[in-house]
Amino acid sequence: MKPKKGAEITIKIDSLVYGGNGIGQVEGYKIFVEGVAPGDIVRARMKKARSSYGEGRLLQVLEPSPLRVQARCKHFGTCGGCKWQFLDYAEQCKVKEQQMRDAIHRIGGLEEHLVQPLIPNATPWFYRNKMELSFGTGPDGKVMLGFYPPGYHYEVFDLEECFLQSELLVEIVKKVRDFANEHRVPVYNSHTHEGLLKTLTVREGKNTGEVMVILTTSTSVFDHKAAFASLFEGDERITSVYWNTVYQVEGHPTWVEENRLFGKEALTEALILEDGQQLEFDILPQAFFQTNTKQAELLYSKVVELAALTGEEVVFDLYCGTGTIGLFCAHKARHIYGIEVNEAAVESARGNASKNKIENATFLLGTVEARLAELKEKPDVLIVDPPRAGLEGEVVSQCASFGAGKIVYVSCNPTTLARDLKAFTALGCAVKVVQPVDMFPQTHHTESVTLLEKNG
Repeated sequence: MKPKKGAEITIKIDSLVYGGNGIGQVEGYKIFVEGVAPGDIVRARMKKARSSYGEGRLLQVLEPSPLRVQARCKHFGTCGGCKWQFLDYAEQCKVKEQQMRDAIHRIGGLEEHLVQPLIPNATPWFYRNKMELSFGTGPDGKVMLGFYPPGYHYEVFDLEECFLQSELLVEIVKKVRDFANEHRVPVYNSHTHEGLLKTLTVREGKNTGEVMVILTTSTSVFDHKAAFASLFEGDERITSVYWNTVYQVEGHPTWVEENRLFGKEALTEALILEDGQQLEFDILPQAFFQTNTKQAELLYSKVVELAALTGEEVVFDLYCGTGTIGLFCAHKARHIYGIEVNEAAVESARGNASKNKIENATFLLGTVEARLAELKEKPDVLIVDPPRAGLEGEVVSQCASFGAGKIVYVSCNPTTLARDLKAFTALGCAVKVVQPVDMFPQTHHTESVTLLEKNG
């Protein structure tokens, strides 16, 4: 008999599913529980009791799994940023690889052996090159700066330590928080639309050592921008400081005005691939760039390897961002066409091509669907790196219709990848290999590179 909503249960956790939740069974009835490890025996209260499965809220770990380790950060349990800190890193990698196999087989209808062993992260701490923090107001009226706990949208906790980006991040956060309290700069209130402070973003060049600090505010008057800039003047580690203003008008797209207070216009980061290639990339404040520099190098090495270019190919690089993947392929291709909807990213991609003296790359602004319909060239190789939702709309059929010999699919979501691979195989493409890469240790997220080839 399945437990009812509100009932307390004792359950053993068998495994972790994609998304991070654990799953166990009570008399054959599947129940998902958050914040647990495989092998835990826990007490939980039923939140939902559907016909085929239930959801429970963790109340107590009665018998901890031997796979559990002590979480490193004092904010673990409050911050939702790295929910797997309590799980041994080697086990994290095993779970992610198995989740990829499960998705490929269950959703994609493909053989599990196509999935290669996951490439782990050699440094599972201090790996992020970007972090965005939010401002809030404490009960005493003081400015707080940190993250929203899971389920909270208006209350942040004060960040005192973090092991995902660098030790410099915490130093910058403390400095900015003290500045806001000293000058009594008001925090933006999304209900009343009053106040100023919204977010603080810190970007780092892991290979170059450059650091960009970005303060984002509402359109209210900022009387202390000179004082804010002076916080970092004389600090050789900080190479750029921006003050960005967000304009939000009902019925119109939100847009951001960038105000450089001092330093370089862009942050420069270098990527060095396994074959010795090295390129430099200028990253503007709003442009997307892979958040794990070192693992991005491994990921892009795998893309270049699977593309197997000879110098004669036309390559389409879809959802190209700042052009990183396409530019690494350019020296082995006849021409690269990158398509990206984000204007700042396209601007960065064009600048990066010029910076690295690459002349056989063209970057186009617009949606993938629209730009693919306009291009007269036909690709020999397609590279796709879509957002988490995967290849929506007609993109799969558009890609398959070109008849490209190879499609290299970079994905950050095993479930949408598997769905799209099933669609590709139905359209005459064969999946050759799926290579998972751990880009985000301490979290459930997994990146992968898949090679498809045209049948026949």
